[in-house]
Amino acid sequence: MSDLSKGMQQKVQFISTILHDPELVILDEPFSGLDPVNSQVLRDTVIDYRRQGKTVLFSTHIMEHAEKLCDRLCIIARGKKLIDGTLAEVKSTHGGKHVIVAFDGSQGNAQQIFADRRLVAKFQDFGQQAELELAPGADAQEILKALVESGARLARFELASPSLHKIFVDLVGPEAATATATGAGNGGARA
Repeated sequence: MSDLSKGMQQKVQFISTILHDPELVILDEPFSGLDPVNSQVLRDTVIDYRRQGKTVLFSTHIMEHAEKLCDRLCIIARGKKLIDGTLAEVKSTHGGKHVIVAFDGSQGNAQQIFADRRLVAKFQDFGQQAELELAPGADAQEILKALVESGARLARFELASPSLHKIFVDLVGPEAATATATGAGNGGARA
């Protein structure tokens, strides 16, 4: 099996796991190495198993997969359980007021607005998109107005609950990235 690509190895392992139609399926990083088509096949299969009332337990570092596929989540970092509950419980417990901003061209003075701690407590900048956590007492409309007045062209401005990715980063923090880079920590979390 070592002659197979990572994606082919994943497919063979997955097929052998579900071949006997078990009631419990345990998958470790099942999407690793899969192309988009095979990722979709795996997602569809996991959803089908869930609809049949079967239990699928999987570990992943890709929070988007956990957010879209899991009924319950458990995040473990450095050997400690940080979160255990439904997605709704996790988001309500670790939420706050969040805004997703996507740009359609010019960003105006967005960076300056995002840095204004009277409006924005924290933000993650992804280039043409950003996720903001509003400062206490801040109004999202103030941010929208400031962005438009600064010349920013917006494709999206949405009040939203925080993504699981953001919650994970906030909980695990930058020290996890440092520990992983130096090889000092396990850098792992499972959802």
